[in-house]
Amino acid sequence: MKIFLTGSTGFIGRQVFNQLIKRGHEVVGSPLNSNAPDSPSNQRIDLFDPVAVDNFLAGEKPDGLIHLAWDTTPGAYWESPANLLWTSSSLRLLESFARNGGRRAVIAGTSAEYSWDSPANLDEASANLQPNSLYGASKDSLRRILEAWAPSAGISLAWGRIFCPFGPYEKASRLIPKLILKLNTDEEMSFDSGSMIRDFLHVEDLGAAFAALLDSSVEGAVNLASGEAISIREVLTIIGDTLGKTDRIRFDDLADPEGQAPRVVASVDRLHHEVGWTPSLNTKQRLAETCHWWMNNPQ
Repeated sequence: MKIFLTGSTGFIGRQVFNQLIKRGHEVVGSPLNSNAPDSPSNQRIDLFDPVAVDNFLAGEKPDGLIHLAWDTTPGAYWESPANLLWTSSSLRLLESFARNGGRRAVIAGTSAEYSWDSPANLDEASANLQPNSLYGASKDSLRRILEAWAPSAGISLAWGRIFCPFGPYEKASRLIPKLILKLNTDEEMSFDSGSMIRDFLHVEDLGAAFAALLDSSVEGAVNLASGEAISIREVLTIIGDTLGKTDRIRFDDLADPEGQAPRVVASVDRLHHEVGWTPSLNTKQRLAETCHWWMNNPQ
């Protein structure tokens, strides 16, 4: 199958690209300002330019689409006005994809579409959808529009909700690489209680989950996550053990951050039983791998 992959050189996109190739797909397209070589099927496409997008899709006529591209500038993307631009450009992209013969689309969603007030695992069918940011609201609104439109356009649509990815090539300012790099110094590290619980998934596994979702017939929202509830304290302890620096961590030295959800963990029943995909390794194993990667590839 010929697949148009947006965001193909990003943190998640490079892993999705690799997994699609492993599955025998032809992948076309690359984002604006990427370093990918120019060719008829690998152009630098400005997704904000509807004419450029339409011309590309009319020429390539991909069967499938995985749409990852969005503004994810650390700290800023939650309330960035760019969310509005990405919502509108994504609608135009899907309309052009359908008009040019596309049939199967998988769009990247986010756990931020959910309300994070529940102590239960977040289930696609029953969890409360109540975004608390412009980013989450934009993704949720895009999904609602596309799900209402897709049947009449002849599009099979799946929506992959991303939780907490980590791994190689992540931005060094993000939580896990920042912890690894800081803990690798000889200084003591003051930290809060580390009581917040999150659902982490290695980015290679996330890429495999996206590819599996594309190849399935599953429609609607699917959580792309590990389903493992792990506290930040556990994450930091695993990192410390891997680096031999556990004695450098001083838990409870700092106050816990205010306004942070205590628990954000996915239900992964749809992913496991309907898509038929599970992670290759558990979170502890992947965190150890990630520590070694960052030590060998300092940014």
